[in-house]
Amino acid sequence: MKMKHLLLECYCSCDIPVENNPCYTNGKGIGIHCLQCENFSYTKCPHEIAYSNEDGVIEDMDDFIGFGGEMDVDDKEQRQKWITEWSNICREKISNAYDEYMDKRNQLE
Repeated sequence: MKMKHLLLECYCSCDIPVENNPCYTNGKGIGIHCLQCENFSYTKCPHEIAYSNEDGVIEDMDDFIGFGGEMDVDDKEQRQKWITEWSNICREKISNAYDEYMDKRNQLE
């Protein structure tokens, strides 16, 4: 079996008001349970780093950041250079987060 993690920006096109929509009244909102729904659509999230909750959902705007907006540059050549730099920084931060967590956990054991 192959496995891959995906980061998607998801949308619900259901026209039932949120207060009556079973996807929202169950307290879950948009999530993994929506993948089979005809009202579900999505787009990719290029060059993003994120933290997800126990359901794999990124809940708050503070829990992710993507390359874009004020980080972006107009020059195509320079843009690729900065995307590569962003990628390197993100991977280093992920590795550092793991190492820091394991150090703290090992200190408590």
